[in-house]
Amino acid sequence: MTFVKNTLPGELQLRYLKSCPLFTAIADDYLWLALENSVYVQFHAGEILNREGDAFKYCPLIISGQIEIFRHSWLGDEKVFGLYSSGDIVAIAAVFMAHNRCPMSLRAKSDGAALLLDKRDILQLCHRHPLIMERLLSRFSLKLYEHINHIDWITSSSADQRLAAYLLDLGKGQNPTLVALPLSRGQLAARLGIRYETLSRLISGWRQKGIIEVVKGNVQIKNISYLEQLAFPAQRPF
Repeated sequence: MTFVKNTLPGELQLRYLKSCPLFTAIADDYLWLALENSVYVQFHAGEILNREGDAFKYCPLIISGQIEIFRHSWLGDEKVFGLYSSGDIVAIAAVFMAHNRCPMSLRAKSDGAALLLDKRDILQLCHRHPLIMERLLSRFSLKLYEHINHIDWITSSSADQRLAAYLLDLGKGQNPTLVALPLSRGQLAARLGIRYETLSRLISGWRQKGIIEVVKGNVQIKNISYLEQLAFPAQRPF
């Protein structure tokens, strides 16, 4: 990762900051507080930006490219917990963790660039502007609710139901009948809480039945109603 301090004009940094929903409609006078010690970085696919357990110093605000967060289980399986793109701020919850350690590892999914926002500057901005704290609390509450629902779903559903729900959820941000898989099969199996062999059998069985087709990391859904019926128990009214 290439650190290039103070190479971006201040106004450009401010524009990038405003691209993040957390900072929209916040007066520029306050936003400058978040940029006092910012660092511009360029990264390449596969690079590790932070490792789990490292001292936590900054949050990347993604300008271009993608960053994923992951952990390894005690068995060595890799679990990817999130994928972030342009305009996203990564790991901001860690700013408020007392242990001051990176709770997960950050890895570049593709080439790109980011502004590293210093933890101290984010805290200073939060102290000065209550709206930022209100937005963060709203964001953290929503994430907590999502995790509760995910745990409930994992512990009360079958492997095929989980896979169906995952594919349909991916389709919400893409073409619903042609989705790009952001995870390897091993990563996907870990995310769904199933064995790799089980996932492979499911995909193979669905291909034979003409429900899906898999081509170079893309899944073409040929029978979307079948997946919708499987995933129906996962749908919540709010």
